[in-house]
Amino acid sequence: MTNPSIGHSTDSFLSLLAHVEELIDAGRIRDARRFLAQFIERKQPEPRMLPALASLYLRVGKSEQALATMRSAITELGGEASLFNALGLMLASIGKEEESREQFEEALKIDPTNNEALRNLAFTLHRSGQRRRSYGLLIECANASPLSVELRLICGTLLELDGRLHDAAVCYREVVELSTVAQQIRLASQRLLFLNASESTESFEDVIARLMEEGEKEE
Repeated sequence: MTNPSIGHSTDSFLSLLAHVEELIDAGRIRDARRFLAQFIERKQPEPRMLPALASLYLRVGKSEQALATMRSAITELGGEASLFNALGLMLASIGKEEESREQFEEALKIDPTNNEALRNLAFTLHRSGQRRRSYGLLIECANASPLSVELRLICGTLLELDGRLHDAAVCYREVVELSTVAQQIRLASQRLLFLNASESTESFEDVIARLMEEGEKEE
């Protein structure tokens, strides 16, 4: 039997969420902060509401409260990969790249197939100049999940950023051929059109093999 007080608490928090978002959208950040503080003084949200609360704190510029709340969510709800990934994104948004990388890595330890954490870690490493480590991560994932469409999309994006347009086009083309997700297909098609790439007989496996060979030469 459902506890009525739990349902009431959830409804109250959802109302808070909606109202604070309205205030933020209207540019009334100070009012949003005050309303949020007053609510938390009266009622402590349930553990499952903590991630949303952390997001609210971040939106109103309370980064320390946001991080503390997300860490509380991880403690209360258990070490879920999605929570570590969310914490990593928060850290990255305030410029804490090294700490964000650690959270993405933790998420992948828990769930090696977590595409969001994989993407975030790969881009974090690449953005910080650790391109070889970034590609090394993608190679590991390719060995573990050789049919991953998301992996092809991530790899194509990084290769394009590095000016390796032919290899990027190979990845994008396989996304178009293999994906059943409209957004992925649309993005890959747009990139192929932008690159004006000619047809190639190479495969994603060929690209990965080339990256592996280059990595071995650098060691």
